[in-house]
Amino acid sequence: MSKMSDFYAKVISDETLRSRMNEVLGGKDIADASDEDLKKIGEIAKSAGFDISIDEAKAYLASDAKDLSDEALDAVAGGINKGKVSCKGEDAGTHETIKGSAKV
Repeated sequence: MSKMSDFYAKVISDETLRSRMNEVLGGKDIADASDEDLKKIGEIAKSAGFDISIDEAKAYLASDAKDLSDEALDAVAGGINKGKVSCKGEDAGTHETIKGSAKV
């Protein structure tokens, strides 16, 4: 288990942490974060109960295997869609299709 993967899962599931991370990153991908950004992210992690050093963060970001732990996967599995889903095409996503009365 990696502290970074557990923290990542917490960020995904916690809107406040996600917002704080986005403020630090300013639209950048975390892989492009500067040392100063990583230091700020470390402070956010510490406030959330994760003691992560800059070296640990760099090692995690540099690794090819950014696997989430089982606990982390449980936290992010399933997902939600808060937006409007729209489909195009004949009978695509229509109420009738959902009811099972779509034309074959």
